[in-house]
Amino acid sequence: FLASSTLRNLVLFDEAESLAPITTMTVADLANEETPQVYCLCGRGNRSSLRVLRHGAAVTEIVVSEMPGHPSAVWTVKERQDSPYDRYIVVSFTNATLVLSIGETVEEVTDSGFLATAPTLDVVLLADNTLLQIHANGIRHIRSDRRINEWKTPGKKQIEKASANASQVTVALAGGEIIYFELGPTGVLTEIATRELGVEVACLDVGQIPRGRAKSMFLAVGGWDDTVRLLTLEEKGGLAQKSTLQLPARAESLSLVEMAVEASEGDEPSLGGAGGGGGGAPSLFLHCGLANGVAQRAAVDPVTGTLSDTRTRFL
Repeated sequence: FLASSTLRNLVLFDEAESLAPITTMTVADLANEETPQVYCLCGRGNRSSLRVLRHGAAVTEIVVSEMPGHPSAVWTVKERQDSPYDRYIVVSFTNATLVLSIGETVEEVTDSGFLATAPTLDVVLLADNTLLQIHANGIRHIRSDRRINEWKTPGKKQIEKASANASQVTVALAGGEIIYFELGPTGVLTEIATRELGVEVACLDVGQIPRGRAKSMFLAVGGWDDTVRLLTLEEKGGLAQKSTLQLPARAESLSLVEMAVEASEGDEPSLGGAGGGGGGAPSLFLHCGLANGVAQRAAVDPVTGTLSDTRTRFL
């Protein structure tokens, strides 16, 4: 056995001060939180104390803001790509969108350029530091000077699902029509390709742009027919289908993720990816969250788009 100089399968996630000496301890759900707490009697004499430990990372409450209703989705977004912190909180309701600014206080923004009278499907900061709001009836491109370019859906169709990164936008209309846009060098969002999928879209993901590349090369689309299709985003590909994965249930969430996989001979990387070292070459994976509570992962060939090495975990 040779001791490794670096940790390969462990990552420091949290630290806790030592409770020693612990004189007695019990585990019970005395707070009725559905998750048991650990109650420890620590120390002796005037240094003794009762400590209560809870599972999970500690969360510090910074500010509380009352909402006018029950949010259906929440996003945080930066003002610029190089900003270290998020600038806005976008809250979507069933019939409205609320934009809050993050500063010394959290306040409502009334001149954000966002369409406030409709629910939001997705929000993203584009590569040119402009904001994008996708709602059921179109795409709203908000420039830094608050000028707005808007794309409306054709006919009476509505956008049901959407996914975007810093330079690519995809929307799925009712009936299974997919439309793909790219951000051009002049800062204009241009429609590149459309495709009739022939099945209602349950979810889709364009993924993040890989390091060293100008755009993501694939679009993952989950259909109501319990399949996932991988489409190409190459300039002359026309959203051509590269591969299909049959699922045991409908996909409700998709994520194209590039992860560093490092596995020694005889080892197999887990569903979650590589060990804590992460020193291997990055590989592209498609993660699928299914309606029956199953998480499924498949490796994506970066050239052909073939899906292989499928692994499943019951959550």
